[in-house]
Amino acid sequence: MMKSKFKFKSKLSFILVLALALVVSIATFASAATTTGVSGTVKNIDTGAAIAGATIKDGSRTSATSDSLGNYTLSEAAGNYTLIVSASGFQTTSLICTVTSGVVTNVNFSLTKAYGTQTIPAASAGYSVFAWNDLGMHCDQDDYSYFSVLPPFNTLHVQIKNRNNTSGMITSGVNVAYNFPKKTNSTLHTNFWDYAAQYGWNVPANTGITGTLLAGNMQVDPKNLGFVATGIPITPYDDDGTWDPYGAANITVTDSSNTVLQTATVAAPTSTEMDCKNCHGTTNPQLDILQKHDRDNGTTLATDQASGIVHQCSECHSDNALGAPGKAGVESLSLAMHNFHKDKMTTTTIAANTNPGCYNCHPGPNTQCMRGIMEKAGKTCIDCHGDMNKMTTSLQGGRVAWLQEPKCGDCHDAKHQENANTLYRNSTLNNSPLNAMNGELYCEACHNSTHGEFVSSNVKDATIPQKLQGDDKWIWNCKVCHANKTQKAMHS
Repeated sequence: MMKSKFKFKSKLSFILVLALALVVSIATFASAATTTGVSGTVKNIDTGAAIAGATIKDGSRTSATSDSLGNYTLSEAAGNYTLIVSASGFQTTSLICTVTSGVVTNVNFSLTKAYGTQTIPAASAGYSVFAWNDLGMHCDQDDYSYFSVLPPFNTLHVQIKNRNNTSGMITSGVNVAYNFPKKTNSTLHTNFWDYAAQYGWNVPANTGITGTLLAGNMQVDPKNLGFVATGIPITPYDDDGTWDPYGAANITVTDSSNTVLQTATVAAPTSTEMDCKNCHGTTNPQLDILQKHDRDNGTTLATDQASGIVHQCSECHSDNALGAPGKAGVESLSLAMHNFHKDKMTTTTIAANTNPGCYNCHPGPNTQCMRGIMEKAGKTCIDCHGDMNKMTTSLQGGRVAWLQEPKCGDCHDAKHQENANTLYRNSTLNNSPLNAMNGELYCEACHNSTHGEFVSSNVKDATIPQKLQGDDKWIWNCKVCHANKTQKAMHS
């Protein structure tokens, strides 16, 4: 009996200890689940190596230091914060975040090494020319004999600054010419003009839908801040057939006496790498698309095509990229594409393995459209735009494709946000160290276009900063524009 009673007490004690441990575990789990704050990693943007000893601050209230693995944890109450990170030998940067009660928000930083000790090339020039492509990438097609999504189209912008003059950007008294030395005849590589009239564009060969040629003079832009050539009909092929989605345009600025003031070279990205074949087969993906559209929507596109009648998608689906209203009751082209395909991107092995998945339609594994500094920092298409489900939901909720897009200000602080109700590509500097600079310089003039923001992983993007600053970074040096100004922070 003594032995039996001892066993019972031992078992009872074990059960009590186990129960107590379970209660402690549950309490610990609940405590962890209700922890509120920010955590993340600080890394070198060029190498991916962890940065130890970086200081992460929320203003002057709280701070943390990254450990040997680059990790940090910052205790914060629920709310909105601007986090500033600094580390010896690196540029200070900031990100905004929203902390939710009971949630640890992840915020990672990728820091750029300190720079800016070289003598810049622009110091010996009288004029500086900034040039860029508006979207970072335009898309067109190799074949227009079945349908048209987008025509050959590219847009270039130029701004000019007299370094010895304190006034703003030059828009009069000069001529700005552009040409593509390796792309002088687009008809060699596209049949667009064989079908252009059927799509509603009665333009001669090698003329864009806006009447713009492959070479010519740029016009003063609508804001009277610079010059623009809209709708240049280039293809991703050079005249000799070389596939070149980052073809170079030469820019020449002359005065009223035809004296050359300055020149520049800039990439004008365009690609036909919309890989419909990943899902629609390699035999005849265009026909397969028409047949499936007919099957699912009761249209007669394949029959029309066989009879020599071709259609532009925007005849029915509104498309703000083309300013096309479409038909009432029909989804916009952006919504129709994302909505219909959102559950079909794993249909084939090649589509499922394409990374990022957006490259199944947006150029592309070879083109590498997403090449800017955010991509270098580890961001993906989805970080800004959301996945296809989120794209669909936002469009169904009223977001207007092409006219309402992700904003720099969604992640960066107020110093680096776009102008109110204005897209990044149309925004101008509005918090400069000198008030006279505000509203003068386009954001893209210094940072390059969307998806190719400096520092770009594609060396063809960096021709302008290389010529002006001798590096591949955003325009940071005041002497690029001003011969006699001391260096200041551009966003102050």
